[in-house]
Amino acid sequence: MISLFDGILFKRDPERFEQIREIAAGFSSIYIGQNIIQDNIFTVIENYTKTKEKPLEWLRFPINDQELCACTFVRSGRIFVMLNSGIPMSKQIFAAAHELYHVRCFLEEDDPELARSGSILNATTIEKGTTEKEEMEANAFAGLLLVPVDALEQQIRIYQIDKSAIEMDDILTLMDIFAVPYKAMVLRLLEEQLISDARARAMLDIPLEEIRKRMAITDKAKRWDMIPSGYGKFGSLLENLTANTEQEALPKSRLVSDWKKLERLKKAYGIE
Repeated sequence: MISLFDGILFKRDPERFEQIREIAAGFSSIYIGQNIIQDNIFTVIENYTKTKEKPLEWLRFPINDQELCACTFVRSGRIFVMLNSGIPMSKQIFAAAHELYHVRCFLEEDDPELARSGSILNATTIEKGTTEKEEMEANAFAGLLLVPVDALEQQIRIYQIDKSAIEMDDILTLMDIFAVPYKAMVLRLLEEQLISDARARAMLDIPLEEIRKRMAITDKAKRWDMIPSGYGKFGSLLENLTANTEQEALPKSRLVSDWKKLERLKKAYGIE
Protein backbone atom coordinates (compact mmCIF):
# COMPACT_ATOMS: atom_id res chain seq x y z
CA MET A 1 0.00 0.00 0.00
CA ILE A 2 1.31 3.46 -0.92
CA SER A 3 1.78 5.81 2.04
CA LEU A 4 0.45 9.35 1.74
CA PHE A 5 3.80 11.02 1.12
CA ASP A 6 5.19 8.29 -1.14
CA GLY A 7 2.41 8.93 -3.64
CA ILE A 8 2.66 12.70 -4.10
CA LEU A 9 5.29 14.58 -6.08
CA PHE A 10 5.61 17.41 -3.54
CA LYS A 11 7.16 15.00 -1.05
CA ARG A 12 8.72 12.48 -3.41
CA ASP A 13 10.57 14.97 -5.64
CA PRO A 14 10.28 18.61 -4.46
CA GLU A 15 12.50 19.91 -7.26
CA ARG A 16 10.35 18.32 -9.96
CA PHE A 17 7.24 19.60 -8.18
CA GLU A 18 8.51 23.17 -8.54
CA GLN A 19 9.14 22.52 -12.24
CA ILE A 20 5.55 21.30 -12.62
CA ARG A 21 4.42 24.45 -10.79
CA GLU A 22 6.13 26.54 -13.47
CA ILE A 23 4.61 24.43 -16.24
CA ALA A 24 1.11 24.82 -14.78
CA ALA A 25 1.58 28.58 -14.29
CA GLY A 26 2.84 28.98 -17.86
CA PHE A 27 -0.06 27.00 -19.28
CA SER A 28 -2.54 28.99 -17.22
CA SER A 29 -1.15 32.34 -18.32
CA ILE A 30 -1.65 31.42 -22.00
CA TYR A 31 -4.84 29.37 -21.99
CA ILE A 32 -6.77 30.31 -18.82
CA GLY A 33 -5.83 33.73 -17.45
CA GLN A 34 -6.82 34.73 -13.92
CA ASN A 35 -10.04 32.70 -13.82
CA ILE A 36 -10.80 29.93 -11.33
CA ILE A 37 -11.39 27.08 -13.75
CA GLN A 38 -13.94 24.76 -12.10
CA ASP A 39 -15.88 22.89 -14.81
CA ASN A 40 -14.51 25.13 -17.56
CA ILE A 41 -11.61 22.65 -17.66
CA PHE A 42 -13.49 20.77 -20.39
CA THR A 43 -13.55 23.77 -22.74
CA VAL A 44 -9.95 24.57 -21.79
CA ILE A 45 -8.88 21.19 -23.18
CA GLU A 46 -10.92 21.73 -26.34
CA ASN A 47 -9.46 25.19 -26.89
CA TYR A 48 -5.91 24.03 -26.20
CA THR A 49 -5.98 21.22 -28.75
CA LYS A 50 -7.70 23.54 -31.24
CA THR A 51 -4.95 26.12 -30.76
CA LYS A 52 -2.40 23.39 -31.42
CA GLU A 53 -4.35 22.40 -34.54
CA LYS A 54 -4.78 18.86 -33.27
CA PRO A 55 -8.15 17.13 -33.68
CA LEU A 56 -9.77 16.13 -30.39
CA GLU A 57 -12.51 13.57 -29.81
CA TRP A 58 -14.02 14.40 -26.43
CA LEU A 59 -15.99 11.45 -25.01
CA ARG A 60 -18.04 11.82 -21.81
CA PHE A 61 -20.56 9.19 -20.79
CA PRO A 62 -21.33 7.17 -17.64
CA ILE A 63 -19.46 3.93 -17.12
CA ASN A 64 -20.61 1.40 -14.55
CA ASP A 65 -17.18 1.35 -12.92
CA GLN A 66 -16.38 3.94 -10.24
CA GLU A 67 -12.70 2.98 -10.37
CA LEU A 68 -12.23 4.04 -14.00
CA CYS A 69 -12.12 7.85 -14.19
CA ALA A 70 -10.61 8.66 -17.57
CA CYS A 71 -8.35 7.54 -20.38
CA THR A 72 -6.53 9.24 -23.23
CA PHE A 73 -5.05 7.80 -26.40
CA VAL A 74 -3.98 8.82 -29.89
CA ARG A 75 -5.17 7.12 -33.07
CA SER A 76 -4.46 8.23 -36.63
CA GLY A 77 -3.31 11.63 -35.42
CA ARG A 78 -6.48 12.29 -33.39
CA ILE A 79 -6.48 12.68 -29.61
CA PHE A 80 -9.26 10.82 -27.81
CA VAL A 81 -10.08 11.78 -24.23
CA MET A 82 -12.70 9.65 -22.49
CA LEU A 83 -14.16 10.76 -19.16
CA ASN A 84 -16.49 8.75 -16.96
CA SER A 85 -19.48 11.04 -16.32
CA GLY A 86 -20.79 8.55 -13.76
CA ILE A 87 -18.44 9.82 -11.01
CA PRO A 88 -18.78 12.97 -8.84
CA MET A 89 -18.29 16.22 -10.72
CA SER A 90 -15.23 17.29 -8.70
CA LYS A 91 -13.52 14.02 -9.61
CA GLN A 92 -14.43 14.51 -13.28
CA ILE A 93 -12.86 17.97 -13.18
CA PHE A 94 -9.67 16.72 -11.53
CA ALA A 95 -9.48 13.76 -13.92
CA ALA A 96 -9.81 16.09 -16.93
CA ALA A 97 -6.99 18.32 -15.63
CA HIS A 98 -4.88 15.20 -14.99
CA GLU A 99 -5.41 13.98 -18.56
CA LEU A 100 -4.64 17.46 -19.85
CA TYR A 101 -1.10 17.02 -18.53
CA HIS A 102 -0.63 13.89 -20.65
CA VAL A 103 -2.04 15.69 -23.70
CA ARG A 104 0.28 18.63 -23.04
CA CYS A 105 3.32 16.34 -22.78
CA PHE A 106 2.38 14.79 -26.11
CA LEU A 107 1.90 18.14 -27.88
CA GLU A 108 4.59 20.28 -26.26
CA GLU A 109 7.35 17.80 -25.51
CA ASP A 110 6.72 15.30 -28.28
CA ASP A 111 6.34 12.61 -25.62
CA PRO A 112 5.65 9.37 -27.54
CA GLU A 113 4.16 7.55 -24.53
CA LEU A 114 0.61 8.75 -25.14
CA ALA A 115 0.70 7.63 -28.77
CA ARG A 116 2.39 4.34 -27.87
CA SER A 117 0.32 3.09 -24.92
CA GLY A 118 -2.21 5.77 -23.96
CA SER A 119 -3.14 6.80 -20.43
CA ILE A 120 -5.64 5.27 -18.00
CA LEU A 121 -6.59 7.10 -14.81
CA ASN A 122 -8.08 5.07 -11.97
CA ALA A 123 -9.75 6.49 -8.87
CA THR A 124 -6.99 4.97 -6.73
CA THR A 125 -4.42 7.26 -8.41
CA ILE A 126 -6.47 10.32 -7.40
CA GLU A 127 -7.42 9.15 -3.92
CA LYS A 128 -4.32 7.30 -2.76
CA GLY A 129 -1.56 8.57 -5.02
CA THR A 130 0.86 6.61 -7.17
CA THR A 131 4.55 5.84 -7.51
CA GLU A 132 4.51 6.17 -11.30
CA LYS A 133 6.47 9.30 -12.21
CA GLU A 134 4.27 10.76 -14.95
CA GLU A 135 1.08 9.98 -13.00
CA MET A 136 2.48 11.82 -9.96
CA GLU A 137 3.36 14.75 -12.22
CA ALA A 138 -0.13 14.73 -13.74
CA ASN A 139 -1.74 14.78 -10.28
CA ALA A 140 0.50 17.67 -9.24
CA PHE A 141 -0.23 19.57 -12.47
CA ALA A 142 -3.99 19.10 -12.00
CA GLY A 143 -3.91 20.42 -8.45
CA LEU A 144 -1.72 23.41 -9.33
CA LEU A 145 -3.80 24.28 -12.38
CA LEU A 146 -7.17 24.02 -10.63
CA VAL A 147 -6.01 25.63 -7.37
CA PRO A 148 -3.29 28.19 -8.22
CA VAL A 149 -1.50 29.56 -5.19
CA ASP A 150 -2.40 33.22 -5.77
CA ALA A 151 -6.11 32.41 -6.06
CA LEU A 152 -5.88 30.13 -3.02
CA GLU A 153 -4.31 32.86 -0.88
CA GLN A 154 -6.85 35.38 -2.15
CA GLN A 155 -9.85 33.19 -1.31
CA ILE A 156 -8.44 32.43 2.14
CA ARG A 157 -8.30 36.18 2.77
CA ILE A 158 -11.77 36.84 1.34
CA TYR A 159 -13.39 34.11 3.44
CA GLN A 160 -11.31 35.04 6.51
CA ILE A 161 -9.98 31.54 6.98
CA ASP A 162 -7.56 31.27 9.88
CA LYS A 163 -4.44 29.73 8.33
CA SER A 164 -3.20 28.67 11.76
CA ALA A 165 -6.29 26.58 12.47
CA ILE A 166 -7.79 25.23 9.24
CA GLU A 167 -10.76 22.93 9.90
CA MET A 168 -12.94 20.66 7.77
CA ASP A 169 -15.48 23.43 7.13
CA ASP A 170 -12.67 25.61 5.74
CA ILE A 171 -11.63 22.83 3.38
CA LEU A 172 -15.24 22.42 2.25
CA THR A 173 -15.44 26.18 1.61
CA LEU A 174 -12.34 26.00 -0.59
CA MET A 175 -13.63 22.87 -2.33
CA ASP A 176 -16.81 24.76 -3.16
CA ILE A 177 -14.75 27.55 -4.73
CA PHE A 178 -12.23 25.45 -6.66
CA ALA A 179 -14.41 22.39 -7.44
CA VAL A 180 -11.79 19.78 -6.55
CA PRO A 181 -12.04 16.56 -4.50
CA TYR A 182 -11.44 16.67 -0.76
CA LYS A 183 -8.03 15.02 -0.85
CA ALA A 184 -6.84 17.29 -3.68
CA MET A 185 -7.79 20.35 -1.61
CA VAL A 186 -6.01 19.05 1.49
CA LEU A 187 -2.88 18.32 -0.55
CA ARG A 188 -2.87 21.79 -2.11
CA LEU A 189 -2.91 23.29 1.41
CA LEU A 190 -0.04 20.98 2.35
CA GLU A 191 1.94 21.84 -0.79
CA GLU A 192 1.70 25.56 0.02
CA GLN A 193 2.64 24.78 3.65
CA LEU A 194 -0.64 26.16 4.93
CA ILE A 195 -1.11 23.00 6.99
CA SER A 196 1.46 20.70 8.57
CA ASP A 197 2.20 17.10 7.62
CA ALA A 198 0.46 15.93 10.78
CA ARG A 199 -2.60 18.08 10.09
CA ALA A 200 -2.81 16.80 6.50
CA ARG A 201 -2.72 13.21 7.74
CA ALA A 202 -5.42 13.92 10.31
CA MET A 203 -7.69 15.61 7.76
CA LEU A 204 -7.24 12.75 5.29
CA ASP A 205 -8.06 10.17 7.96
CA ILE A 206 -11.60 11.57 8.30
CA PRO A 207 -14.04 9.01 6.84
CA LEU A 208 -15.79 9.96 3.60
CA GLU A 209 -19.19 9.43 5.26
CA GLU A 210 -18.37 12.10 7.84
CA ILE A 211 -17.18 14.52 5.15
CA ARG A 212 -20.37 14.04 3.13
CA LYS A 213 -22.49 14.42 6.25
CA ARG A 214 -20.85 17.78 6.88
CA MET A 215 -21.37 18.75 3.23
CA ALA A 216 -25.09 18.05 3.62
CA ILE A 217 -25.31 20.12 6.82
CA THR A 218 -23.35 23.12 5.53
CA ASP A 219 -24.31 22.80 1.84
CA LYS A 220 -20.65 23.49 1.03
CA ALA A 221 -19.10 21.66 -1.95
CA LYS A 222 -22.21 19.51 -2.21
CA ARG A 223 -22.85 20.57 -5.81
CA TRP A 224 -19.42 19.28 -6.85
CA ASP A 225 -19.90 15.95 -5.05
CA MET A 226 -23.00 15.15 -7.09
CA ILE A 227 -23.03 12.88 -10.13
CA PRO A 228 -24.67 14.72 -13.04
CA SER A 229 -27.29 12.78 -14.96
CA GLY A 230 -28.40 12.86 -18.55
CA TYR A 231 -25.12 14.21 -19.95
CA GLY A 232 -23.09 12.62 -22.69
CA LYS A 233 -20.74 13.53 -25.49
CA PHE A 234 -19.57 11.18 -28.22
CA GLY A 235 -16.80 13.20 -29.79
CA SER A 236 -17.68 14.69 -33.18
CA LEU A 237 -20.30 12.01 -33.92
CA LEU A 238 -23.33 14.29 -33.49
CA GLU A 239 -21.69 17.13 -35.40
CA ASN A 240 -20.74 14.85 -38.29
CA LEU A 241 -24.18 13.24 -38.42
CA THR A 242 -25.85 16.65 -38.49
CA ALA A 243 -23.53 17.90 -41.25
CA ASN A 244 -24.04 14.75 -43.33
CA THR A 245 -27.79 15.07 -42.97
CA GLU A 246 -27.91 18.77 -43.87
CA GLN A 247 -25.61 18.26 -46.86
CA GLU A 248 -27.24 14.99 -47.89
CA ALA A 249 -23.74 13.55 -48.03
CA LEU A 250 -24.89 9.96 -47.50
CA PRO A 251 -27.81 7.87 -48.75
CA LYS A 252 -30.98 8.44 -46.75
CA SER A 253 -31.06 4.83 -45.55
CA ARG A 254 -27.52 5.19 -44.14
CA LEU A 255 -28.41 8.45 -42.39
CA VAL A 256 -31.52 6.92 -40.82
CA SER A 257 -29.44 3.95 -39.64
CA ASP A 258 -26.73 6.20 -38.16
CA TRP A 259 -29.26 8.36 -36.27
CA LYS A 260 -30.87 5.24 -34.84
CA LYS A 261 -27.48 3.97 -33.67
CA LEU A 262 -26.82 7.29 -31.92
CA GLU A 263 -30.21 7.15 -30.20
CA ARG A 264 -29.48 3.60 -29.02
CA LEU A 265 -26.16 4.78 -27.59
CA LYS A 266 -27.83 7.64 -25.75
CA LYS A 267 -30.54 5.38 -24.39
CA ALA A 268 -28.00 2.78 -23.24
CA TYR A 269 -26.14 5.40 -21.19
CA GLY A 270 -29.22 7.26 -19.96
CA ILE A 271 -28.30 10.38 -21.91
CA GLU A 272 -30.92 12.95 -22.83
